[in-house]
Amino acid sequence: MPTQAAVQRWFNRTYSERGLSYLRPSEFYAIFLEYLQARPGQRLLDVGCGPGLLLGEAVRSGARSWGVDLSQTALAMARRGAPGARVACSNAETLPFRDGWFDGVTCIGTLEHFFSPERALAEMRRVLKPEGRACIMVPSSRALKWWLEAKLLRIHEEDSHERAATLEEWRELLSRGGFTIERIERDEWPRRRPSAWHLVPLRWATQYVFLLRP
Repeated sequence: MPTQAAVQRWFNRTYSERGLSYLRPSEFYAIFLEYLQARPGQRLLDVGCGPGLLLGEAVRSGARSWGVDLSQTALAMARRGAPGARVACSNAETLPFRDGWFDGVTCIGTLEHFFSPERALAEMRRVLKPEGRACIMVPSSRALKWWLEAKLLRIHEEDSHERAATLEEWRELLSRGGFTIERIERDEWPRRRPSAWHLVPLRWATQYVFLLRP
C-alpha cells in the first residue's frame, strides 16, 4: 500500500504533467453548488479541492469559499484560478477549521483516495453546521468504465490509492460517518454530452452523487 507522501507525489506529478486536462471543464462543477442550494454569502468548503475548479464556480456565485488539498501543485493552480477562495494544504482527516463553521461541504471525486474515509467523513460532519448540507461524489465499482480502466487499461495506479465501491457499500459508509442521505444522483457530467450512460440503472452508474445532512 502506498504512503500518504507517495499519494501526494502522485498528485503533484499528475497536475504538473497534465494540468487541467486531468479534470472535466470548470463549468460542469456548478451542478454541485446547485445540489447544495448554495446562496451568496454562505461559507462553503471543498475537501480535496485540486486546482480549484469548483472553488472558482463558488466564488463566482458569491459564496465565501475555502478549499483544502494534499497537493501543493494543485493548490498553486487553485490560487491562480480561484483568487477569491482561501486554500490550505491539509489532509481530510484533520481539517483545520472549527466546529459548525460551514453551510456546505463538497468532496468531489476524492473520498475514494483517502486512507481513512471514516475519519474524513467525521471531520466533514464536524465542520458542517447542523442545518448544513454535504455533496459527495464517488465512483462505482460496478460500472463498466471502472472495470475497463482498472482491470484492462490499468489507469487507476496504485500510488493514487484510488478505489471504488458498490452503491450499497458507499451508502453504508456515509451512514456510519454520521450523515443522513437525502437523495442519490448519478454524475451529471456524462449527461451534458451525447451519451447513453444516463439510461443505465443507478446502481450501475459510473459515479454516485450523495446529497447529505449531518
